[in-house]
Amino acid sequence: MGERRLVDKTITAQDIARALQTGSITTAQAQQMFNGVMPIGDYKGYAAVLDLDLLVKQPLVLAEQLHILGILDGREEDYDKQTITIPSGAAVNAQVAEQLTVPDGEVWFVTAIELSTPADQGGTPAINWYCSLWTDRSATPSQYGQPFHSTPLSNTPNGGTWYDEFHSFAPSIAVGNKPVALRLPAGTVITFVATNLTAAATANMACTGKLYGYIGKALVD
Repeated sequence: MGERRLVDKTITAQDIARALQTGSITTAQAQQMFNGVMPIGDYKGYAAVLDLDLLVKQPLVLAEQLHILGILDGREEDYDKQTITIPSGAAVNAQVAEQLTVPDGEVWFVTAIELSTPADQGGTPAINWYCSLWTDRSATPSQYGQPFHSTPLSNTPNGGTWYDEFHSFAPSIAVGNKPVALRLPAGTVITFVATNLTAAATANMACTGKLYGYIGKALVD
């Protein structure tokens, strides 16, 4: 008879990790099968594997803010500034959209967004901005994400400038402001939408959107 060889079928930590990653076993099954050491903690009376996302990854978001690697102040067109021009002849309720996208490898912390509209030119310009991170739960959701303002901002006939702010005392300035910086990871899209109101435009109306804040150190995907 031929030689019989023993096969080592010991389940290793690497085997468990691969199985969890592929979804072929659950965390509960992994705890039952693995005869080595798995770091676990108590959560509401139940044993749970330590969540490295919550334990390590999420706190890095705070560390990202401690590194100022660049300035955002609306100085560069198509980077932190966008001009949205309603063209001459635009009909009532005609819209123009322009976008800014956070580049790969960057994370932005925005402390204010400035919106401005020019004086009326036949029609009345209005402006709003949308964030791709936010789900629009309206009856007819926007493809750009949820708008910051429920209706576009307008100041007829002379135009105007508005600031949406994100910092610790911002809510004391205006109720719609938020108390923390707006974190925008790579790939986030901010869309500015200008709308022509009341009548057909008789000349171009150039609206603008500007981002203020800084570029942090990207530590979290």
